[in-house]
Amino acid sequence: MANALGRTRVPAEPPAMFRNEKHQDIRVWLMTCTDYFGRNSSQWEYEAQQIRYAIRRMDGKEVAPFALTYRRQMTGETGYTRQEGYEFWHVFAEQTLPRFGPTHEAEKSLREMGSIKYHGDVAKFLMEMENLNIHARVTGIAWRKMIEDQLPIEALRRLSHREYVDDGEWLEAVRTVTRAEEDFKERKDLRGGGPCSATRGEKRKFEDSKPTVAAKRVKKQYSAKEKADYQKKKAGERKVKKQGSVAPMGKVRHMVWAEAQQGVDQKVVDKRKSDNECTRCGMRNHLWKHCQQRIQLSAVYRGQSKPKRPSAFVPKRRPQVATVAVDGKRERSKRAVQRPPAWAFDDDHIL
Repeated sequence: MANALGRTRVPAEPPAMFRNEKHQDIRVWLMTCTDYFGRNSSQWEYEAQQIRYAIRRMDGKEVAPFALTYRRQMTGETGYTRQEGYEFWHVFAEQTLPRFGPTHEAEKSLREMGSIKYHGDVAKFLMEMENLNIHARVTGIAWRKMIEDQLPIEALRRLSHREYVDDGEWLEAVRTVTRAEEDFKERKDLRGGGPCSATRGEKRKFEDSKPTVAAKRVKKQYSAKEKADYQKKKAGERKVKKQGSVAPMGKVRHMVWAEAQQGVDQKVVDKRKSDNECTRCGMRNHLWKHCQQRIQLSAVYRGQSKPKRPSAFVPKRRPQVATVAVDGKRERSKRAVQRPPAWAFDDDHIL
């Protein structure tokens, strides 16, 4: 009859191999198996035959051991104790779901429901929330609060005109009023109605009155090699500054320290180092590597006089004595004569 009408029955596709991979869901796989058995009911006389076929469609390191053990416990093969009821499909589904089904599904769905946002499409938003709520099973005020927090204020204003007791009726009202608000915004945009002309003019005037801010200068990014070279350069500058003002470096003339300082006493070398001088010649405008002068074995005093050595000869000072005038007039330095000390007078002279 079907062929006479020009219609052919589409053959059912067998369920895919179940390997418990990340993209596979055991619930969908069991549903596919049930659909396949229903469309080819003439091939399966008992449910045990359906279970054997489903076990043959299970493969992988995690699934194959369970499938083999379940078959042996169902048939009692190879010394296994036969389990009553394992030949029924609902028992097979009950044993399979806890082992390969998702764990903590309600907590995961509730967490995902909190991350869903409304982006102008209420049908898509409510569909995602309802799908996740199948596992979370949120109802009442909590369910309504999660949805109302994402809706626009205009839709909530329309929704507040009536009280809803049943969650299903309230959800249909949310879908209706939010869709109506979305249609209104679409018509408004098509007519070019956004904000009124006066409001747009004021906004443009406000934008024009804003002070122009210079573009923020983009900070140049340096590579690791450039940073290392810059740090090395700065370290050299700090070293030169610490040592004192030094003339620009010339050609390197001395490479070996011992040969460059040959014959110079170590005390002189240490003294020149502490004074930031060339350890070869004692000058301050170059380093020992660039020294072009002849080597100076002793200290050279530049910019200041050589310190005087203390003399062994000490001049004798004349004793200070009182002076008297010769003619009784005012005493003058040229005509003054020395008078001997009082203790130097003789007795006869006194008389």
